[in-house]
Amino acid sequence: MKKTCPICSQNKAKRLCWRQNREEICPLCCVAKRDSECGDCQHYKEAQRYDSVRTSSGAAARKDFIIELDPEVEEAVNGAMELAERGDKRGAGDTLARLLREYPRNHLVYYGMGTLHAIKGETPEAIRWFDQAIAIFPYFVEAHFNKGVACQKQLDVAGAVRAFRKVVEVGDLNDTPVKRARSILGNIAAVIRETEGVDPEVYYASQEEFQRAFACMEQGDWLRATTGFRASIAKHDRNAPAHGNLGLCLAKLGRKAEALAKLDRALAINPGYEPAKLNRVAVEAMEEGRPMKTAEFKSIDYSREKFLRDEGR
Repeated sequence: MKKTCPICSQNKAKRLCWRQNREEICPLCCVAKRDSECGDCQHYKEAQRYDSVRTSSGAAARKDFIIELDPEVEEAVNGAMELAERGDKRGAGDTLARLLREYPRNHLVYYGMGTLHAIKGETPEAIRWFDQAIAIFPYFVEAHFNKGVACQKQLDVAGAVRAFRKVVEVGDLNDTPVKRARSILGNIAAVIRETEGVDPEVYYASQEEFQRAFACMEQGDWLRATTGFRASIAKHDRNAPAHGNLGLCLAKLGRKAEALAKLDRALAINPGYEPAKLNRVAVEAMEEGRPMKTAEFKSIDYSREKFLRDEGR
């Protein structure tokens, strides 16, 4: 229900404080009206964070937003999550779909959708919903954290690092998600140094180039993909998949000799890299100057399996 905020005189969603059962007003005015008796009320904490970023020196670079803090919606989302955890994913989905129709701008509903898809193992969809929750409330710590976890499951190291860094950036240093994010980031950096032998920042930059190149590869833009894989290799040479995929792209351009050289480089880095072995056989059978058919090879995404397995030690 939209009413006029008694302080700013604009139409805002009026609510009740979840813990203290007090009248809630728009986030911008919440800090001005509430006091220390609100304790650890999450609505008050979010309003404080909102006020902080609005008045910080960097606020001019951030977009304005108003978030809905509705305890009834929060309770309904929590109820949907309980249904999902008990195995009633359909019931949870129906509840969230109804909430989405009724509250299309409530960040908690989108967060609930993301969490439901994560429970169902639908990681790409989960990330999409978390992104929508974050778009509504950019300082939504839990959404950033869960997105980081989802990116880990997708073996997207750079995406996970970005999400966990955002948790640290916008969250309270004493909050559990921030402490966990800092720990995960430390573990990721340690594993990269140990297994890849490069500075983590170099690794992240190389992976970003790889992902852009891989997207071009999936679209059949072989020339742009070769440029991207070369950029990835320039930052981090000891990456077998980057060399292997560069070889495949060169094969698609009919450049057999160069393709074989890159596949051989992938195998020199990792002699047990099976995709490069299989793809080399296909490249050997092609003729110089005649592009390889797509069905003759297998493209490989970034080799992060060992890294992410080690990160959980």
